[in-house]
Amino acid sequence: MRNLRPLKVFLAASTLLTTPAFAQAENDSDIEEVVVTAGRRAQPVNEIAKSVSILTADDLQLGQYTYLLDAVQTLPGVSINQNGSFGGTAFVSLRGASTDQTVVLIDGVQVNDGSAPGGGFDFARLDPNGIERIEVLRGPQAVLYGSDAIGGVINIITRSGQQGFGGDAFAEYGAFDSFRAGGSAQGGSEGLGFNLSASYTDQGGISAADAADGNTETDGYESFNIRGKLRATVSDSVRLEVSSNYVDAESEFDGFVFANGVFALGDTDDVSETEEFSIAGRGFIDLLGGRFKNTLSVEFSTIERNNFSGGTFSNGAEADRTNFDYLGEFAIDDDWTLLAGAQHEEVDAKTVDPEAISISSVFGSLAYSANNLAFSAGLRHDDHETFGGTTNAEVNAAYTMEGSGTRLTAAWSEGFKAPTIFQLTFSCCGFDPNPNLDPERANAFEIGVNQPFADGKAEIGVTYFEQRTRDLIIFTFTGGYQNVDRAVAKGIEVTLDAELTDTVQVQANYTLTDAEDRTTGTRLIRRPKHQAFASLVWRPTDRLRTNLVFTYNGEEADTAGTVGDWARFDLRASYQLDDTFELYGRIDNLFDAEYQQVNGYGTPGISAFGGVRARF
Repeated sequence: MRNLRPLKVFLAASTLLTTPAFAQAENDSDIEEVVVTAGRRAQPVNEIAKSVSILTADDLQLGQYTYLLDAVQTLPGVSINQNGSFGGTAFVSLRGASTDQTVVLIDGVQVNDGSAPGGGFDFARLDPNGIERIEVLRGPQAVLYGSDAIGGVINIITRSGQQGFGGDAFAEYGAFDSFRAGGSAQGGSEGLGFNLSASYTDQGGISAADAADGNTETDGYESFNIRGKLRATVSDSVRLEVSSNYVDAESEFDGFVFANGVFALGDTDDVSETEEFSIAGRGFIDLLGGRFKNTLSVEFSTIERNNFSGGTFSNGAEADRTNFDYLGEFAIDDDWTLLAGAQHEEVDAKTVDPEAISISSVFGSLAYSANNLAFSAGLRHDDHETFGGTTNAEVNAAYTMEGSGTRLTAAWSEGFKAPTIFQLTFSCCGFDPNPNLDPERANAFEIGVNQPFADGKAEIGVTYFEQRTRDLIIFTFTGGYQNVDRAVAKGIEVTLDAELTDTVQVQANYTLTDAEDRTTGTRLIRRPKHQAFASLVWRPTDRLRTNLVFTYNGEEADTAGTVGDWARFDLRASYQLDDTFELYGRIDNLFDAEYQQVNGYGTPGISAFGGVRARF
């Protein structure tokens, strides 16, 4: 592990944010009833017409996840691809959209990598410690989140301060010589609160290049994560908040080698060192007796990546993202709410192009909620310094029937994604940057129904979605980056949540996604057609909790042929010794399934882990 940058660690350790810029909920006990990402304001779940899935802190603890990547894979419409395991490059796709078309936020700060070819976010290093919940919003979200949100938004909300003092700590050890430890502390008074979370992970790993192909060198992973939040209440109408997140990681990986007349993935002595840092300062000003809420934000995120081969530096990248944001929420009356805002963002890919690219935006949304009906409509105009102005819109509605509880939803939205700095400047193999590269644009709709039954102890949901994208950006070795005329992704999501008995609960979902290049009729790569997830929780006593998990990923097209379908089972258990200590353990890949997520890269076989958690 490299020496940590003292200033960044200090800032991350000494800052705290109670909620993201667009969350105004004051009562943490209501957190299960509020979704903050869908409309950039606190709303009850029954007022959200868009497809939103939530993972709570309890879900993360139940799953005993080492990486947040594995947690989001359990949600409908979410697929992941990772180059090997334990720190291998990992991306998330929503509803068949490109992995680069998802905006990722940590406490409202966009952390997408501005130096990456497509500007996507690498989930490999994201640790779940200190996270309060995750909200995944699927479908184009250009109106409230601007460029890059064609596929959707993943908002990660970390823990907030509390009055008094409390915290927790954990340590675990397991297969592949894996050690992980960490903890959180929260406290404060009515006027000042803080939260601090930190974790350390060290794993011996497996061979990133599949061991089934004769690769034997293990590729390890080591990381340090720290998150901090600070809140100050100046008066009844003025609050100040600061949040910060820091990651320092080192991962070994494999590259391509020429052997026996074949150029293929194999054991190499390659190492990637990455630092990620984000910080945000926000001021909340409530006027007109709380009817007019104003949020002013300054946000900054940066990433630096350096790769080494055989101990010698081979390549690197660095990028900064700065965002200035104003958000106003005005309660016209008990039923109508007006949301309006302005943003200015600058992305500087330092190792790609010395000139930053900026985009300025204004947006507004009008929402109605009364008489079992929720409706909203919004408009956004973006002024991109390279591609000029573009305007996008969205309309959403939800209605709940009296008596039956049947809930009907419908949503239509547009999306816009400008080419990245890398795509605009990249030249190689005899061709120059493409001067005719256009932004990607999407048009999507969805309709859904949710039906509770068994006296409210169970609920089933079905959603049909369809998204059409034009000018999708792809890369070829004959012409570099270019636009595909048309692409489409459509499918169905089915969810089930049921309390079978007082001690047994089941959650399950299935997603059918048909994603193809409409110009050629071929499937888009790394978009599985079928996905399924199921979780069976059994709590025979107040102290013992067990969880059996099933995950299925269908066959996928890849850059070199196809990746076969796979299924695996995982088993988790925890036992509460007393009010302070809890023992927990898990067996991943219970039946030792052999599979790949990306062609040529291996995944772990059956493996066991155990640990202890303490609360104070």
